[in-house]
Amino acid sequence: MLQQTQVSRVLGFYDRFLERFPTLGDVARARPGQVREAWRGLGYYARARNLHRLAREISPPNGSGTMPDEPDALRMLPGVGAYTAGAVASFAYERRAALVDTNVARVLRRVFAPRLNPRSAKGQRVLWNLAGALLPRTGKTTWAHNQALMELGALVCTARTMNCGACPVRRYCLTGNSGHGA
Repeated sequence: MLQQTQVSRVLGFYDRFLERFPTLGDVARARPGQVREAWRGLGYYARARNLHRLAREISPPNGSGTMPDEPDALRMLPGVGAYTAGAVASFAYERRAALVDTNVARVLRRVFAPRLNPRSAKGQRVLWNLAGALLPRTGKTTWAHNQALMELGALVCTARTMNCGACPVRRYCLTGNSGHGA
């Protein structure tokens, strides 16, 4: 639900969806129209279709009933891209996995590569390589690291305002130290 949708928009839908479909097995047993109906109002309906396909693929008799815990295996599932695979592996399974969402990309670019075009293929590769290179050694620590990067981009180093005075990484930040920070 959080793919391309803000948390504040998802909050009301999440609880209602889980009441109707408490497990992936429940999603798998539902008709596609029932899943789309429960998703109504969130938009990006391909996500609902992909969730239904994913649930059917991993639920018995087709699968083990358990989500994979490694990013490469997660990426093989319908609708799961690099970010979602990294997020699920890191947050659900405490695996050492990089993730780059809009907030993380902004922080990494401002701190390490201010001139980088984050929308180009090269820019994306650089950001993912940075995210991977910065990962702590253990999955449990990676969980906190990834969450901190996301929060830093959401609350301190925002798209509209760089709150450099409140930034815990300012001394390493190429943008903040160049005088372009706020």
